[in-house]
This record gives sequence, C-alpha cells and structure tokens, in this order.
Amino acid sequence: MDDTQFQRVKTHIEKNEGWERIPYKINGQLTTGVGFKVTTPEDFAKLPFKVQDAKTGQLRYASDDEKLKEFERIKSLSKTQLEEDKNAFKLDDTDINAKLKSEIDTRVGKIKGEIGGANWDKLNDGQKTAVLDIHYANGSLDKFGKMKDAIQRGDAEGMAKEAGFHSDGKRNWEREARNQAAILGVSQEEGRRIVQDKHKDRKPVFGGPVAPPKPAGQGGNTSSQPGPTQPPEPKPAPSPEPQPQPVPQPQPVPQPQPAPPVPEPKPEPAPTPIPAPAPPAPEPAPEPKKPEAPAPSPQAAAMMEMASSPIDNPGKAALLKSVEKLTESEMKDMIHSAQGDYRGWRSGDPLKAHTYEKVQDWHVAMYGDGPQGNDGGKPIEPAPIRPIPQQQSPHTTPDGEELWQATGRLGQQVADAAGADGYAQAVTGLQRGLNMLGEANPLPGRSPAYGPYTKLGRVAEDGAYGPQTDFALKHAAARLGAPKVEEAFALGRFNTFARNAQKSGNPDGLDAATHAALGPLFRDGSDTQTPKVEAGVLQQALNDIGAQRHDDWEDLKVDNWIGPKTTEAFGRVLKAEGADSLTRRFGSGLGLM
Repeated sequence: MDDTQFQRVKTHIEKNEGWERIPYKINGQLTTGVGFKVTTPEDFAKLPFKVQDAKTGQLRYASDDEKLKEFERIKSLSKTQLEEDKNAFKLDDTDINAKLKSEIDTRVGKIKGEIGGANWDKLNDGQKTAVLDIHYANGSLDKFGKMKDAIQRGDAEGMAKEAGFHSDGKRNWEREARNQAAILGVSQEEGRRIVQDKHKDRKPVFGGPVAPPKPAGQGGNTSSQPGPTQPPEPKPAPSPEPQPQPVPQPQPVPQPQPAPPVPEPKPEPAPTPIPAPAPPAPEPAPEPKKPEAPAPSPQAAAMMEMASSPIDNPGKAALLKSVEKLTESEMKDMIHSAQGDYRGWRSGDPLKAHTYEKVQDWHVAMYGDGPQGNDGGKPIEPAPIRPIPQQQSPHTTPDGEELWQATGRLGQQVADAAGADGYAQAVTGLQRGLNMLGEANPLPGRSPAYGPYTKLGRVAEDGAYGPQTDFALKHAAARLGAPKVEEAFALGRFNTFARNAQKSGNPDGLDAATHAALGPLFRDGSDTQTPKVEAGVLQQALNDIGAQRHDDWEDLKVDNWIGPKTTEAFGRVLKAEGADSLTRRFGSGLGLM
C-alpha cells in the first residue's frame, strides 16, 4: 500500500474510531490509541507506553513489568476515573501511527486471505478503504458473506448495500455513510442521503454513533467508537422505533369485505382484524445456512491446533523474524537454542548451523561487518550502526499478517484436504510442497564476512504432522508469505497424485485431483463447472514434454478440459518424465515456481 492510500485509510479509520493517547474504556473494556483493545495484560504490555520518570520528570518508555503493574492498577477504574487519571501511561503519536500502520498492513493480508489477492487488487482505493474499515471494526469479514460475494463479482452497488453494521441493533450512521461514499465514489453528503433513503423507517441521525456499540472483532479493535478526547455525542430524542426491525404502521388496515368475489362475511372470523401483508423489510434476508462441514478427525484437529499455536521455544521462535526486528535478548535466545537443543544424534541438524548463522547476521545488521578497530593495540568496542530494538515485535508474514493466524489458516486448508484425500496423504502433500518451495527459493546471499548459508534440511515426507513439519510450515510462511505456502501445498497435492499414478500405472481421476488441488488458487471452491485454466496449462505442459519425449506425439487440443485423451496423455508423459519433473513443469506454467 503506497503512502497516499495509507493516509486515506488512516484518516477514514481515525474519523470512525477516534484517537486517544491514554487508556480509556468502552463498555467496560480497556482501549487506547485508534481503537486498540487492550483487555489482557499481554495486549497492554505489547504497546510502547511511556511513563513519567520519577527522577527526571521526563517521559520514558515503560518496562514490561511497569506496564503489567499499570494494567492491574487501572483495569478496575471506571471510565470517568480513567479520564481524570493524572498518572496514566501515554502513547506517542508516532507510536500510535506505527501501530495503526501495522494494523492496516496486517488486515490487508487477512482480507486477501478471505477474498483472494486478485479480487482485492481489482478494488479501487475508495472500496479498499471501506472494506478495510469494516474489517478493522469487526476483526474479519466472516459476517459479511454477501459483501465478499459482491467483491468477487466486482459489484460496487452490492458492496455498498452491505456496508452497514451495528451492535445491539444500534447503527453507526455516520460510519455507514462514510463507507457508502467511499465505495461508490460520491460525497459524504450523498452517502448520508443514500443511508437515509435506505433506512427511512429508522430515521438515521448523523454526527456520530447512535449509541456506543460493544467492541467487536477478533483483531482487538473496538467497533466504531470515538475516544474520550472527542466531545460526547448527543443522545437522539426518544423515538417510537426502539426495535432493530421495522414495526407495522398503526394506520387502520383496509378490511377485505369490499372485495367483489366475497359478498358475505367470512365463515370463521378472527378475534382481531387480519392486517394486510406488511411491506418488505428493508433489511436483506439472512443468508441460508450452509451445511456444516464434517468435524475433523482427531489427527487433523491436533494438526490444526499445532499449526495455529506460537512456537514455544524462544530461540526457534526468533528464527521466524528478520534480524532487523530482533532484540538482543532474542539474539541470546538463539545462542542458547543452538547450544542446548541439538545434542546427541541431533548435533548435525542443519538448523543448528542456521541458528548460529542468524546470530552472525544479527551482529552484521546491528554493528556492520567492517574490520575491528584498535586504539593503541586495544580493540575498540564497536558502536551500533542502527537502533537495536528494545521491545519484542509480533511475529508477522511479509504481508503483515499475524504469523500464527496465517499458519492456522494453512492448517485448516490441510485439514480440509484431509477430508477428501485422507489425513496422511494431505500431510504428505504439504511436506512435498514445502520441499519444492524451499528448493525453488533458497536462502539469499549474506555478508562476505561469513561463509554461505548451510542448506536447510528437507522435511520428512512421512505423512505425519510433527514438530519438524510445523516449524517448516511457519518458517516458510514467515520468510515467503502464506500465499506462497498455499501454492506449494496445492502443487504438493498434485505431485502426490502424480507419484501414486506413476507407481500404479493408473492415472484415472486426474480431472478431479487436478481441480481439487489447484482450483482453490484461482476461484471459489463452489465453482465446479469446466473448463478450467489449470486444465489448459496442464495440457500445454503435456504437449511441451510429449513433443520432446515422443517422436509420434500428437498435440492435445488446449481446451481447458481434462477428458480421456488428456488423461491418457498424462499417463504416457508420466512414464517418460517422472512425477517430480512433470509437477515442476506444470507449476512453472501456472506461475507458481
């Protein structure tokens, strides 16, 4: 996201969430900054709060212990007591901006994971702004299925129709108008008019939220609330429509007796007049519930739990961050890991060498790789060439998504595949995909002060999801991003089918296996109609290899349809080329390698 778009999103969210340097409460929940929810000691301690130093009187960054004590002190204070607290910890504007940028970047990655990167890229800047705001307030787009459908269709009107949200039936009209305006590319005044027309029965009141919605969202932000620095919103006058749904109008209902076909009274009169059919409700009808997916097997459930959990070994966890983000304490954790975690039969593990190499990289990043200075024969203590981080940063992917959420989603995808392929085969597909991904993306070059990196070991392709596979998944997601791991898993599933077909000599089922593995990368899983792009790319790869391997090869028609001829050709090429080489050629044609 470029600076111009970031500033647009930042301004939009700040108008909706408010801005506050000190902690405050909304519906009893501690919040600060731009809707940053800090309801746990851990969340509070992660933020770079400052405290007034007792000796100097100057503000300085608080230690983790000080922040934990402060959380315990203020968690039971009332909203008014917090606003009047003279000793409150504070956030710098620069730190609030940095946290907000991190939140926005993280949510871009999450949204891409929910709607697809290609669909996100097709949105204009205003539409991206509104979608980000809705995600920011709600923590995800899980409850906005119709909006996601509209995004995927490129339907701006459909997106705008679903841009409102509420808590306890109380709408934030100004926020909804802002999002309408952003999605449709109109003025804020026109956005208000659209909202008024859409909700005539509810009499929208603009100028702020109608009532404080409860904090909502998995991402830790409050929903649509200004901080205490903004003036309190005036309460609207009592309205006859406290219910979230429209109430039938109280006018007299015309009686059905005048209708010509029925001259006499009804044979069974009701005790009260039967009202005429009510007009259609302005709110869209709830979507029909989708059939629930079958519960994962105990093995798959355990795998999903492991994939979504942080690495508990601090030295190995540090390997999942870039060295520029590591504190000195995390660097020392890596040293302790290298010294203590690889004994006996594990002493030759390539990860041990890689851990020491990352320690070296940290020193190069912080102190440079110039020669040692001397003063009269005595070595000079080197000075840092950049600020060494003092507080640990969260684990994220290159797209800014929280790493554990990304790997949890990847674990869910493997579990979903296990329902169709079987658990061991699905995990084997992941392991093979990770190996192919590592081969195609070796570690980059490093400082000439040290030798080349030790090549990381391959993941055992044994169909069992254990600590080695789990670390490889998280390392790949942290280094290359979750989308690359998704692509690798898809190719790994295809490769597993190809290996099995090569071993058995039977390629039957190629059509279903190809679309099941590769289809989710290109479209919604419910789209089962042929032809498909991955089928055409496979046909072209078979033609390329077949012409090289067989003098009598007759090219397949590239019609994006895997039928008997394509399946037969696949079996023939498989014998000559081998499953692994064929998979690489196919993956290259798809742009995945």
